[in-house]
Amino acid sequence: MSDLLHQVISGYHQAVRTLRKEVLDASPSQWRLAADTVARLYIAPKDLRIERFDWQGMPTECIRRASTKEDAKPIIWIHGGGFAFCSPRTHRAAASAISKVTQRPVWLPEYPLAPEHPYPAALNALTHIQQDGPMDIIGDSAGGNLALSWGLRRSAQDRLLLLSPWLDLRVDAHSAKMNAAAHSAFDREDLREYASLYLKGHSPTQEDCSPVLASDVALRGIQSVYIESSKSELLHSDSLAFTKRCQDAGVSVEHRIEDSAHHGWCLFPDLLPEAKRSVEHMARFLANP
Repeated sequence: MSDLLHQVISGYHQAVRTLRKEVLDASPSQWRLAADTVARLYIAPKDLRIERFDWQGMPTECIRRASTKEDAKPIIWIHGGGFAFCSPRTHRAAASAISKVTQRPVWLPEYPLAPEHPYPAALNALTHIQQDGPMDIIGDSAGGNLALSWGLRRSAQDRLLLLSPWLDLRVDAHSAKMNAAAHSAFDREDLREYASLYLKGHSPTQEDCSPVLASDVALRGIQSVYIESSKSELLHSDSLAFTKRCQDAGVSVEHRIEDSAHHGWCLFPDLLPEAKRSVEHMARFLANP
């Protein structure tokens, strides 16, 4: 069943690339609508509770399960989507799974998206949140970039969980030259396009934009890092490079590697065995003091 599902996903990715580039020429706003429409197909568990609130100026969705302890410290999830699409809705399934196993609420901030709100709008919106003490912050793909950049700005000994993070926005970096087409709806040309929409003329060599370039001193403002990536996905090299940066800076880091998984696999814990593994490993990391 798993092999068949992977074949279906690969075929879907190839079809999406063809339609998007040769037929639809879809804009970021159209991608947002498509992603949210697909997310509505998620069949939520009966004990899922969703609350929306204003977190110091940031619209935020709180995910809870029946097992969630009322006084538990929240886990913050910064969603991915090329800095330009996706939303708390697209990440409910994964957040719900994490909430269940950790017995903690998961907060999904709705940060401003490019190209309407390019760098540094999203990062500044997160930075305006005044939260004392260390936090547990998850970020996937472009959300991993924002999560790490935010953690570096905070320098509050946060614990970071980075899932297939996009940490290097330079178009000549190794990650921009790879092309694992079967394992992503996007390719290296998309990296250039979405980096351009987000940067809007800013240099990709700024540490806020490509946090893999952060100094050792800045990295030591983070308590520990958990990273996941797949050997077959477009952004694997970013995870390898950042793992080495953490090791060189003396920052505690755990890098878990899947042999063959689709970019964004962590978002489908109800369907993919590798996503179930991700939830289990993240829960173990979060359970450590």
